[in-house]
Amino acid sequence: MHNRAVIALGNPLRGDDGIGQRILDELRERELPSDVVLLDGGTGGFKLLHMLARVDDVVIVDAVRHGGAPGDHVFFTPDQVTSRSLPGGMHDPALFEVLRLSGQLDERPARVCIMGIEPACTDMGEGLSPAVERQVGDMVDALLQKLWKW
Repeated sequence: MHNRAVIALGNPLRGDDGIGQRILDELRERELPSDVVLLDGGTGGFKLLHMLARVDDVVIVDAVRHGGAPGDHVFFTPDQVTSRSLPGGMHDPALFEVLRLSGQLDERPARVCIMGIEPACTDMGEGLSPAVERQVGDMVDALLQKLWKW
């Protein structure tokens, strides 16, 4: 069992939807707290149950339409979302179902935080949009700051 994890969701073949994996790549080059593991959750779904069962605290990184400018990021908890998606829709609404189920199985991490990153484009194609790419360094710094404070 790992104490803490960063789980990236998304599809790198759909433009900015691959931001989670890009963040993981950047984190691999940085100094992390020793109890943090980096996991690629792919496009989500119920395989996340197994990942969540192995950690105490988790930050899930995903492309989320939250009404900001492309590349803007927000941190929020599942409890802060009043419906299954934020304004504009969440990349993987099944995430909330997986979190609910992990709670029922008594395997939900004690702390769950979602880092939602506003995409510019999620059409088919590899690589991030220039607007999101410009913000990667700031996103990684913000995530590292959260991890070191936890």
